[in-house]
Amino acid sequence: MTPTPITPVVAVAPGDVVHLREQDYQHGSGPLRLRIVCVRLDLSLWYDGQWVWLEGIEMPSPGRTGRFRHVLARIAALPQPQD
Repeated sequence: MTPTPITPVVAVAPGDVVHLREQDYQHGSGPLRLRIVCVRLDLSLWYDGQWVWLEGIEMPSPGRTGRFRHVLARIAALPQPQD
């Protein structure tokens, strides 16, 4: 059986900065500020459309950049498109 494609709708694009609480992402601890490089909507299929992979640069404080991160983020915690 082929899984039904799920494409979540989020208002996040490369260059945006998102702020995530610890409970809203996997593979890290504490709050996270991330400047988005890539949003992997295609992988949400494997997470029931509830999570999305983000790739970006950690921003530990305004004006400072950190390391490159792959983050599995809760879709509900990300900005949603305005109607």
